[in-house]
Amino acid sequence: MKLSLFIVMFQLGFVISYVAAHSISHAVIHQSKTWCVVTVGAPNDKLQAFLDSTCNELDCKAIRPGGSCYQPNTLQNHASFVLNLFYRARGVCNSELGTPSVNDPSFGKCIYS
Repeated sequence: MKLSLFIVMFQLGFVISYVAAHSISHAVIHQSKTWCVVTVGAPNDKLQAFLDSTCNELDCKAIRPGGSCYQPNTLQNHASFVLNLFYRARGVCNSELGTPSVNDPSFGKCIYS
């Protein structure tokens, strides 16, 4: 009787520990998720230059006509998407043009990774 009670208590403790650890690690991951988006007032000429140079290196098909992030077809929208692509690829949010955000900028079928 004592041994089976011990085993049940041990297993219950293991389950509680697992659930608590999983919940905490999930919360930390969720809180640390950031995106890089266009800074208000970023100069259009610099945004366009950034798009042109970065899209020569990274896959920008999502902001091309028919892509999931093409609409709205604005420089700021496309630049935000590409700033975030660059951020994911290089680990740096271009501080001249972008700013880190904890708010997911994804919308509709346009998913920012």
